[in-house]
Amino acid sequence: MPHLLDNMIWNAITTGNSNIALVDEVVGCYQDDIAPFAAMQQLNEENLEKLYAFLPAGRRVAVCNMDTTLLADNKWELAQQLPCCQMVYEEPVSSFDTAASKLIVPLTEEHIPQMLELTALTKPGPFFSKTILFGNYFGIFVDGQLAAMTGQRMHPVPYMEVSAVCTHPDFRGQSYAKTLMLHVMKIIISNSFTPFLHVLTTNTTAIGLYEAIGFRTRKEISIDIIKRV
Repeated sequence: MPHLLDNMIWNAITTGNSNIALVDEVVGCYQDDIAPFAAMQQLNEENLEKLYAFLPAGRRVAVCNMDTTLLADNKWELAQQLPCCQMVYEEPVSSFDTAASKLIVPLTEEHIPQMLELTALTKPGPFFSKTILFGNYFGIFVDGQLAAMTGQRMHPVPYMEVSAVCTHPDFRGQSYAKTLMLHVMKIIISNSFTPFLHVLTTNTTAIGLYEAIGFRTRKEISIDIIKRV
């Protein structure tokens, strides 16, 4: 039987994130100023045709494990394929607090310019002007500068994705990313959800951090960027 996370985008936009998604029967996507992800209830040629009709011309979306043989040359462009580890929190940590926990502050709309600046610099994944609507974004500031941030993203109930984990290069080595991750995870777990995340298979440093926090790789997946012509 397929695991819920095998089609996590579809399960997220039809359950925990349905309030910020657009869905038409068997296809859907997030609002384009929130996230680039799109999905089908089942990946097949018929549903891909429906997704094509659903999206506006020129829209670039990220889909999971696309069968590229289904992409018609005159309808879709394959822009990029990103091999990722899909990791799930399985090994409980002894504490969700660190020495830097007292520095954590919730991020709000007033912080969006700094959040966009930090994510543009560190490239943790797509972050748009309204990505903050996923909720529960937190940061650590040093002398007024956003030094690190983390939040949540896809919510295929009962899983919740930890996302936008990033630290400004000038403030690395202070355990800020770990502190923020543990804070977000504590909130997720307190609401009876299970944290999960995605990381590029080549990012061995981040994978090591996530494993130390208690995440284990469930499987390797591909996030594929396609453009509707």
